[in-house]
Amino acid sequence: MPDNPEASPLDSIAALARQIADECPSCANRASEIIMWASEIRERRPSREELAALVDATCKGYLPDDQRELLIKGLRAFVRFAE
Repeated sequence: MPDNPEASPLDSIAALARQIADECPSCANRASEIIMWASEIRERRPSREELAALVDATCKGYLPDDQRELLIKGLRAFVRFAE
């Protein structure tokens, strides 16, 4: 992650997603989804269903169900405190 203590978490996530897209062209589509979601999180808090859709779109098949649920819960906690 960028080492800018002045950057918000959402700015850091978007910067990291742009870096991923630049360094891994095959990951660009998923990285752009992350950037889009970071922008939407800034505008409003997504519902649990929307966060689950994000997790499924980016991690489907990579996480066991218990880790998926933990990630969704963590994202819900994160967006409660985002900017």
